[in-house]
Amino acid sequence: MARDGITVFLNSLNPITELSVGELKKIYTGEVKNWRELGGADAPIVLYGRDSSSGTYVFFKDNVLAGADYAPQTQTMPGTAAVVNAVAKDPNGIGYGGVAYASGVKHLKLKKNPGGTAYEPTLENVKSGVYPLARYLFFYLKQSPAGEAKKFIDWVLSPAGQEVVTKVGYFPVK
Repeated sequence: MARDGITVFLNSLNPITELSVGELKKIYTGEVKNWRELGGADAPIVLYGRDSSSGTYVFFKDNVLAGADYAPQTQTMPGTAAVVNAVAKDPNGIGYGGVAYASGVKHLKLKKNPGGTAYEPTLENVKSGVYPLARYLFFYLKQSPAGEAKKFIDWVLSPAGQEVVTKVGYFPVK
């Protein structure tokens, strides 16, 4: 029904502007614990993430941590808005979530490999596949849609529905 760029949020005071997916893994598994190790201030990295029932938690674990466990000091939040709020208040914080929720924080540019080009989670970068943490958002149904459910899905995929997808901060599929 939509595309999403899982973005990494930093406090606006953090001087770091880009990281690789491998560096994110080191941060979220607890291997890297101080911003100084990444070219930032001599300050501890404070981890914020989604709770384990979240699809975003699973996506990040699969695509960033490559199945490894989150560091035990990762503070889990009930929703992306809570992650954003925590990072906005914490100069040493880092969090992740859907691009639609980023308000009052800065997006970290991401690169697939340490020597590669870093990209922001924009429509163009998600659509072209260069942004490394992009995904589709789906409806899951027990059976083929019929009746009102089919009408709703058809509307979501229509130009009017995709306009709403865009207005709420996600990216259209068409």
